[in-house]
Amino acid sequence: MKRKNLMQNIWGIGLTLLLLFGCSPQATLTPTPVSPTPIAPTPIEATPTPKLVEVTPTPSQVPILGSQPGVTFSGPIEISGKASSGAISFVVSEDGASITSVSVTLKDVNCDGMSAGSMETTTSGPFQVTDGKFAASPSNLGEIMGQFTSSTEAVGTIHVRLEFSILGQKTICELGTWNWSAKAG
Repeated sequence: MKRKNLMQNIWGIGLTLLLLFGCSPQATLTPTPVSPTPIAPTPIEATPTPKLVEVTPTPSQVPILGSQPGVTFSGPIEISGKASSGAISFVVSEDGASITSVSVTLKDVNCDGMSAGSMETTTSGPFQVTDGKFAASPSNLGEIMGQFTSSTEAVGTIHVRLEFSILGQKTICELGTWNWSAKAG
């Protein structure tokens, strides 16, 4: 059995060589001389290696992540059902460390059988900005959470909980939690 496999391998090698070098026994391979082409040296210019210098900023030089000092951000609140639309705006302090005021506008508010065409509330801060994030609880409105995603954009959520008095009786209207986005303008 081993002898038969050996013979098959020899025939396979012979057939392969015959196919590679042609069927004619007179076929010969003739080497073609190749003359080397001289290569001109290319000058290499030295490139200076830059030095990396670490700079540790003083506390007054540390930028506030994403906030632009003194700029007003504004944009839509993605609200539906209990109001037809909403908008938020807020002002970043001159030093960029806090929000100085927050305004929320809601249109066509419907809550437990009561409705209002439009309402706007503005609350003064300061509301601290820490690591690009802030939280505000404007009076009679609820809670606003936000985060700067760049120096010109911020996103967050607002939980709208309207509190007001009618004929001396305190009324609370829960509108839910909604997403908002704002751009510097």
